[in-house]
Amino acid sequence: MSERRFRLGLNQPMIVALVLLVLVGTIALAFVLQHEAERNALTPAVGARNILEQRQVDKLDAEIRQIRSDTSGSLFWLKMAGLFVTVGAAVGGYLVGQSRSSRERAEAERRVNQERLEFEHRQSVDATYHSIVQELTDPSPVLRAASAMKLGKLLEAAPVEWHVAPERWHELVDLTNQILAAALAIEKEPKVLKALTIALALHDPAAEKADLSYLDLSGASAADAYWARMKFNFTDFYRADLRGASFRKAELQDAQFRESILRDAVLVEAKCERANFKLADLRGADFSGADLRGAKFEEVKVHGMKLEGAVLGDNDDFEVDVSPDGDGSERVRTGDWLARAAA
Repeated sequence: MSERRFRLGLNQPMIVALVLLVLVGTIALAFVLQHEAERNALTPAVGARNILEQRQVDKLDAEIRQIRSDTSGSLFWLKMAGLFVTVGAAVGGYLVGQSRSSRERAEAERRVNQERLEFEHRQSVDATYHSIVQELTDPSPVLRAASAMKLGKLLEAAPVEWHVAPERWHELVDLTNQILAAALAIEKEPKVLKALTIALALHDPAAEKADLSYLDLSGASAADAYWARMKFNFTDFYRADLRGASFRKAELQDAQFRESILRDAVLVEAKCERANFKLADLRGADFSGADLRGAKFEEVKVHGMKLEGAVLGDNDDFEVDVSPDGDGSERVRTGDWLARAAA
């Protein structure tokens, strides 16, 4: 911008000189045309008898000069120039308006076409995604497992040919997590269930760990799932079958494990602050080094549970079932059991 102003500053004297030259030329041309219009317009009056006749001749001479000026002299050409300027300005304004209107119309058409193409592209992506989800209902376990892995790959990265916006991609990721979670509660085939747990653990390589916080995994059949180092903060595991699952170093703050089965599960060094294990089956679960501050163990089955090195504190005092069969035949207070198990 500064360079452009500098160039304009250098050209300004030339522009002023050009304007003055045009004005001088216009005035000179007007005088020349006026002189040509008056030259030889009348023959000189000869032999006038008195001054009155001379004045009448002068008057006629002036009127004729005026007529010549209006019809072919300077006034005529000034009028013609004014006419051309007026008509030219009107035509130029019309053309400029038409050009602007044409550009606006072309831009509006371009936007409409772009929106139409984006809508059609989104429909194509949605149709492809729906067909993948639809395979989860296929009678063949192999196709259901393949569908689960396809959805898992979508959690890692969007296909290049989809060209989806980041906002739309986040929507698809959330939807995929919910679909996989729902499938875990519906599917019965063990191999397909294993594929679903693997798919759910996949995530964008740029992220440190999969984040499944606030997800509804109630009723999920996820036995032997490998979900180590994942985030499950505020996740609902109500009545989920998690026996033998690995939550090593996972984040489980405020997670709900009410009536869930965590037999022989591994929660070593897991962060379980304020987690609710009410009525859960924790027999044989390994909570070594886990953070259990504020965790609730109301009516929990705890026989064989490991708490070596676990961090405790602010745990409500309920009763827990310490019987081997979990039949409620042996009960102790939560505080007594924690003190003894963590010793």
